[in-house]
Amino acid sequence: MVGITNSGYIKLAHNGLLFYADVFKPKSFDLFELSVQDADQIESELWGLHQQYPGSIKELYMNFPETNQRQQTYFRRKIEQTRNPIYLELLQHDLSVLKQLEKTYRKLSSWIWFFGDSVPELERNLELARHASTRYTFERAGLAEKEKMLQMMNNPEVSVSETEEA
Repeated sequence: MVGITNSGYIKLAHNGLLFYADVFKPKSFDLFELSVQDADQIESELWGLHQQYPGSIKELYMNFPETNQRQQTYFRRKIEQTRNPIYLELLQHDLSVLKQLEKTYRKLSSWIWFFGDSVPELERNLELARHASTRYTFERAGLAEKEKMLQMMNNPEVSVSETEEA
């Protein structure tokens, strides 16, 4: 990895060649809630995307750390506002559970990487991928998610929380 462009694309180099990538999180579905026809349509659209897409697509599966900072912020605000000692104890307990989960829990996440030899080519590829399906959709990963993912891929023995504390 060479860096990240102003547009948020990952700049990569391999054997002297420069290319670009972007990372997306696919929309997840509850298979028990889907009809067989809906599941078939999603599978068909994913297969169609792989057939029509001219560039490389990489699907990455990783055990990603739990992130619940928004929930922790909510509980901290509730703790500050409450005057009921019993409710305060419950809120503090829930906050400690969230903190423990964030330290220890990992969940399997999947990511889709799209590539291009140049930024314009990558953008054309991304536009093609967006129009390839109506049900199988994905949203762009944020810069913090990309950095965390790359750090985990390149330094698997170091936990993300250890690098955030440093």
